[in-house]
Amino acid sequence: MKKLPTIILVRHGQTKWNVEGRYQGQLDSDLTEKGKEQAKENALKVAKVLNMNQPFKIFSSPLGRAKKSCYIICDTLGIDKKEIIFDKRISEFNYGIFEGKTKAECQEKYPDVLAKREANKWSYQIENGESYILVTQRLKSWLESVQDEKTVVMVAHEMVNRALRGLYCNLDSNSILDLRQGNNIVIKLNNSEENIVV
Repeated sequence: MKKLPTIILVRHGQTKWNVEGRYQGQLDSDLTEKGKEQAKENALKVAKVLNMNQPFKIFSSPLGRAKKSCYIICDTLGIDKKEIIFDKRISEFNYGIFEGKTKAECQEKYPDVLAKREANKWSYQIENGESYILVTQRLKSWLESVQDEKTVVMVAHEMVNRALRGLYCNLDSNSILDLRQGNNIVIKLNNSEENIVV
């Protein structure tokens, strides 16, 4: 792969299911009021590292929580929402049978599945869902499609952003699984390194 663009990586604002501790995956729940405020705050962080006088592209996961966050970012920064490119390859990790449930509910209903996944988080594919291996495959495809861009803003999700950070910074699977990104954290990826925007 050629030199990759600078990527400004945003996670959607807090959702109702984040508060309830539910696996969202490719299902969805609304942004909370706090989540809407976080999206505005994240827009101001993006503005610190995005030169809007230079060409850039803005991508969003098509899932509602990312889409709404991206709309708020565009409104805050004066970016035309028609510029957003929605790409399903940057949709969240598919949690399959876990989606919509809390970890406690999964422990009660699917203890064997949860144990198998905890034992091999990278490779284990949840029923009707994905493994991190599958997620990285679709992210590689997306990265190849943007490799000629100079700067990209991406609004997506914690798990998919985690995998992207790993690909971009050439991390091993254990290091990738240790990565975290709160709803109020914006990360700048540049020259195979990452920095939190403050």
